[in-house]
Amino acid sequence: MVSEIFNAVWLYLVVLVIVLLVLAQCVVFMRKAWRRALGLGISEAQLKNTLVSGISISIMPTLPVLIVFLALTPLLGSPLPWLRLSVIGSAQYESYAASVALQSVGEKLIPGGYSLKGWISAAWVMTIGGSACVLWSSLAIKPISLMYEKIEAKMDKRFVYAIGGGALSGVMAFVTVAFGLSAVSTNGVVFGVSFAFGAFLVLLQRKRPESKWIGEYLMTISMLVAMAAACIIF
Repeated sequence: MVSEIFNAVWLYLVVLVIVLLVLAQCVVFMRKAWRRALGLGISEAQLKNTLVSGISISIMPTLPVLIVFLALTPLLGSPLPWLRLSVIGSAQYESYAASVALQSVGEKLIPGGYSLKGWISAAWVMTIGGSACVLWSSLAIKPISLMYEKIEAKMDKRFVYAIGGGALSGVMAFVTVAFGLSAVSTNGVVFGVSFAFGAFLVLLQRKRPESKWIGEYLMTISMLVAMAAACIIF
């Protein structure tokens, strides 16, 4: 029953319309940017080279999105992950949001592990949570930027960066312990392998300046290693 609903034809049609609208918006702004660049004296050949370079560089960092889509499809159906990951969602957020939403109603993100109520809860949390960041950015980014500039002008930049880094580390530590290392199951082992390999790549990137490109593909590589570890270990 639930699978019939979250893979319904009308859901595919709704998602298709939304995706086409977003693509149309991209085309409109791309044309405006192209004309503006030509007006600034940039040659068409330079623009084409930049476009090709941008597309080629973007392929690898988008692999995590594709991997998460393939992982969520058997769990939540195709339309919802397709909508979330093609418009405004992120690979890191969607699976986490769906898991937390289902846990809040006493269900699990596994095949057959939730009801229609759970799926609707996951869809609402994924959508509202993703939309909140846009609203927050629109209203708060300018005041926060101004406040940050004032603080940065009065304080040592290294201290400001240390505060930001400490706050981010705290969030990452909480997520790591609460949803990764605390799990005495497949999730915990695979998470540990992925985390350790990711830490190794970060260390390698810091030690070898010529390895800066690793930063662009850090999540992709870590996810692929985690999937391979799951296949080998379990």
